[in-house]
Amino acid sequence: MSEPELLTHIDGSIARIIFNRPAARNALTAAMVQGMIAFLRECERRDDVRVILLTGAGDHFMAGGDVKAFARSADASPADRSTLFETLALDTLPLFALLERMPKPIVAKVRGACAGASIGYVAAADFAIISDTALFMVANAGIGTSPDGATSWHLPRIVGMRKAKQMCLLGDRLSAQEALDCGLATWLHPDAELDAATETLLLRLATAPTVALGQARLLLNAASGNALTDQLALEGQAAGLCAATQDFAEGVTAFTEKRGPNFKGQ
Repeated sequence: MSEPELLTHIDGSIARIIFNRPAARNALTAAMVQGMIAFLRECERRDDVRVILLTGAGDHFMAGGDVKAFARSADASPADRSTLFETLALDTLPLFALLERMPKPIVAKVRGACAGASIGYVAAADFAIISDTALFMVANAGIGTSPDGATSWHLPRIVGMRKAKQMCLLGDRLSAQEALDCGLATWLHPDAELDAATETLLLRLATAPTVALGQARLLLNAASGNALTDQLALEGQAAGLCAATQDFAEGVTAFTEKRGPNFKGQ
């Protein structure tokens, strides 16, 4: 019996999502998208989940959409192809809405190929920790289509409009170092050290004040679309939510007692 295309599990405070089609460089399927949506909804409502990891099985993160599957539609009528691919793109709306509003930090661990729609998944995460084997490419133009996976929304906000157009219109490939230099990646490690470095980061986030981190990511995600006064109102609401938590009481108490805080994510 074959393994599922998407592996999901909760390990203590860490939720893990693993794209699991290594023979196809973890190319994305509709079933994988629906599996992510269901699991992220569970993560959103569970207080014990304090950080979420996105990664790929084997030597690659994800090669974007399944082009071999796409090729089977080549003989369909233009109208049928249009309907099919518009539907596939729109079916990811709930997924990226969940990633955007998730009140817990999200980490992408990347090695090997990160192409097409998978760029959008990395860009939607709060942190991208990558291997020196990682290669990034918005490959859509190479098969005659436009960016998907929320890439056109997230990528310019991270790397700037000029770099985003270079990647999306020309399909230029970025090395791991280039991804780090332009801000697409947060940290770069030798491949042999990537797993250990990721676990250190996940533990750091899983023992942080979860509500405060969640409010910080929501504030930052909202900032580019808000006027200053609107953003300050949101900051006030977030400060009120944080002040009501046990972690806030622990944090200020630990500070006055000159000791390290013991945050519970509550």
